[in-house]
Amino acid sequence: MITVVNVLSIFVIYPVVVFLLVFIICKFVLHKRKKSIGIASDVSTFFLYFSTANLFSFLFSKGIGWYLIIFSIILATIMTCLDWRSKKEIEIIPLLRKIWRILFLLLCCFYAFLWLFGVIQYVLTYIS
Repeated sequence: MITVVNVLSIFVIYPVVVFLLVFIICKFVLHKRKKSIGIASDVSTFFLYFSTANLFSFLFSKGIGWYLIIFSIILATIMTCLDWRSKKEIEIIPLLRKIWRILFLLLCCFYAFLWLFGVIQYVLTYIS
C-alpha cells in the first residue's frame, strides 16, 4: 500500500513529475497552456526547494536548506527594492508571483546542474 509519505517523497525526489502532473491536470481543466505552465511552475517550486537541498546533501554531504531560504529572502528583498524604485507603489501579489517564478527558474537550473553533476560523478566512479 502506497502511503502519503511515499507519494510525497517521490514528488520531492522528482519535481519534474510534479510539474508534468500539475500541467496535465490544469491543461485538461483550464484549456489554457500559458496559465497551466504558470500554475505548474508555482506548485513545483515548493518541491524544488526540498529536492535541490536533498540532492546537494546527497552529492556533497552538506546541507544547504538554510542557505536556500536566506538566498530567497535576499532575492525577494532585491526584487522588492527594484519594484519599488520603478513603480513607487508596490503591488504585493504580482511582486510575489514574479519572485516565485524567478526562484522557479533559478532552482530548476541549479537542480539540473546538480543532477548532471551527479550523473557524471556516477559514470566516472563506475568507469574507474
